[in-house]
Amino acid sequence: MVDESPNTSAAATSQGVADGTLPLLADNAALSQWLAEASNEGLVARTRLKASERVIARVTDGIYRQPASALRELISNAWDADANQVSILTDAPRFSRIYVRDDGAGMSHQTLSRLLHSIGGSAKRREEGQELGVTAKDDADRTPKGRLLIGKIGIGLFSVSQLARKFRIVTKVKGESYRLIAEISLRAYSEDDSDDDESEADDSFISGDVLITREHTNDTSAHGTDVVLDDVKPRVRDLLRSADRWRSVDEKAAAVARGDFEFAATIRTEAPVYHSGWIADLGVREDGADILSRPPNLPWGASDPAGSRMGKLMDAVEREFTKFERPDLANTLDTYLETIWTLALSVPVGYVDKHPFELTSDASVRLFWISNETRGQAQELDLPPGKTVRLAVKEQVKGNPDLLDGAADPAGGFKVTLDGVELKRPIRFKFIRTERRGLEKTMLFVGRYAPNLHRVDRNVTGGGLELEGYLFWNGRVVPKENNGVLIRIRGSSGALFDPTFFKYQISEQTRLRQITSELFIQRGLDAALNIDRESFNFSHPHVQLVTLWLHRAIRQLTNKHKDLSGRARENRRDEEAADLRSAVATYAETVWRSHRGSEPPPEVTISPDVFRAQEARQQGYIAYSRHEMPSLAVHQSAVRTDRDSRAKALVQVLSAFGVLDDRSYEEQQIMIDAILRIFFEMPAQ
Repeated sequence: MVDESPNTSAAATSQGVADGTLPLLADNAALSQWLAEASNEGLVARTRLKASERVIARVTDGIYRQPASALRELISNAWDADANQVSILTDAPRFSRIYVRDDGAGMSHQTLSRLLHSIGGSAKRREEGQELGVTAKDDADRTPKGRLLIGKIGIGLFSVSQLARKFRIVTKVKGESYRLIAEISLRAYSEDDSDDDESEADDSFISGDVLITREHTNDTSAHGTDVVLDDVKPRVRDLLRSADRWRSVDEKAAAVARGDFEFAATIRTEAPVYHSGWIADLGVREDGADILSRPPNLPWGASDPAGSRMGKLMDAVEREFTKFERPDLANTLDTYLETIWTLALSVPVGYVDKHPFELTSDASVRLFWISNETRGQAQELDLPPGKTVRLAVKEQVKGNPDLLDGAADPAGGFKVTLDGVELKRPIRFKFIRTERRGLEKTMLFVGRYAPNLHRVDRNVTGGGLELEGYLFWNGRVVPKENNGVLIRIRGSSGALFDPTFFKYQISEQTRLRQITSELFIQRGLDAALNIDRESFNFSHPHVQLVTLWLHRAIRQLTNKHKDLSGRARENRRDEEAADLRSAVATYAETVWRSHRGSEPPPEVTISPDVFRAQEARQQGYIAYSRHEMPSLAVHQSAVRTDRDSRAKALVQVLSAFGVLDDRSYEEQQIMIDAILRIFFEMPAQ
């Protein structure tokens, strides 16, 4: 696609709107017919957006939580249009203009007309979609090239209203000698009927105005759609550039500079480790220049290829575990980089490394097949060298099931780049040890579920349900946002990981925090999505069936983990006995067991300095630096041994109660040292 402006005069167009001389094509048929006429090339017509349901119009007021959600919908539209390439430019760190281009099929005049006059009334997965050519002729659930459709409710294109009230669509179908250009202005929805002069009795009502033109082009081979947002909302710009955070950081620095340390201490905000840069006086300089207050600190270099940058971003976040036991995105990244991460997690692209079904024995993983029986047990599978999980399942599981997710894209591949970063799912399946004597491999539980619902009334079940899924147990989940279950419907996800695992009720605090899970829904469940596509109607039968299957899979994982951990403990009984000889250690172990059951307590070590503490953390320890803890910096060997054992016991007790959760190692050291000094350093009064 080439984004070219219409050949009409902006002044003349504005005058035409003002005096009403531009034709108003109020309905779908009239607009489609006008756009079909070659004699209208270069002319401008008016139309008005209409929603098929009043509630759908809330898209203009805000149904998405983050800018990434709106961009996700545009990417999903490109997937449904059989695009192979999507390119997004955000003008970071100013974010004054956002540009989204895809090389999909584009929209014909019939498709665009219908879209503008029926927001929420998607033609996808309907006979009308087949007539318009937006779905396969023999399967309304697939694109013309065979992809499973993501979109359904028909508001994806108008999700951009979250980012800007005015935007431009330029679209072209391959083989045609014209492109269509629509300049869209949206207006806010009002709950007060008196404010809605054009409210209609059938609940279809005006939600915006469009100037639309048909423009000639000689490039008949071009195809695709551009969406251009030239005037991003100020609040959206501030969100993307982390303005509130940077202003707090600047305010804290200013307080320190003037010696107001008391006020500075009240500001807990810290600068992100990695960011796109900060312009404090954006748009306020008289000369019009925007000068960086802080230069960007990105995880990749200018020479790094687009395909490697998501890996660099993951590497940067994973390195933070030397500072935090469970690094998180909020402390590490600014909103812009979090947006990249979130988009990569939610759209139908490949993984940074490998799809979980393509893992081999090199991944140091034990493989299990999830039983669909109510009280079933997971079956351990052999994973010989060179064999993938997908192949091992097909060869060893009864019925020879095929795991379909991650198979070749029938449309020839899908690549999304944002500001030179090729998006890839930021999930890795590599072993991260949490304790020196823990399990020596990760565990991957995979399964398929397609309950027979033919005997149940379709009005009750909502149709059929089919899914594949995995639960990946690891010693540590990095970042912590990757802990939980993520639901992908037809390759796309509107939500992030749910750490409650759909409200799993059995107390497994430590084990649940060590699980990453994805469910790949191939049929069903989309009817249970709420309008924001980021939450579910939990009363829907499909949600209840998925929840039961997931909880059953978790029980099989935790039972297997307890069994394997118990065997490992038996094998090292003598070693553990030596470690637990002291009364302090035994008491700490008792407290831990009383609160965490059979879960193994954390292993704690006191290292001589910061660098060796970081090395110990890489080996799975909770490690502190003696150099940073004055209460432990004693010379007498016997005293030092006693204090070390008490410090380790204290850490286990506090961990049992969750006191240390999500605190940096630096904060933990300060807390432990302060408690120890109360008993060992402070003179009695």
